[in-house]
Amino acid sequence: MSNVPLVTKQMIIDYIKVVADTLVPIVEVSGNYPATDDIVPYGIYVDDVSTISREVNQLGITTCGSIYTMTDQFMILFVSIQDDPKWIFIEERIQNMSADSSFFDGYFEVTFNQNIVIGNRSEKRTYTFNLRRLNFNS
Repeated sequence: MSNVPLVTKQMIIDYIKVVADTLVPIVEVSGNYPATDDIVPYGIYVDDVSTISREVNQLGITTCGSIYTMTDQFMILFVSIQDDPKWIFIEERIQNMSADSSFFDGYFEVTFNQNIVIGNRSEKRTYTFNLRRLNFNS
């Protein structure tokens, strides 16, 4: 099994676009994740998927094998106006992604945290996904 994440940024973008492209006007989905201090226009931004930890798996210890638990992480940022009627469709698609076992094939645990920041007229919703998988080294 590979040491690289099993999902890619482009796969995540394509998954979200299934709904985003049907909304009027279309909600843009970008792979250019903004810096913290950037002024960010309306849209959805997907960060790179990266492996953030590699730990020896307990089963590997007891069987003297080379089994590791890998944790991959990515973030999605949705910037919208307050009371945006489209946010519920985007929210549902992003939250349903965590339960889509065919999309996250190869991962045994998928969790996410959501952080909402409400500004004067805007809302920023940041979703941080953590994906856990087993890795076998020969």
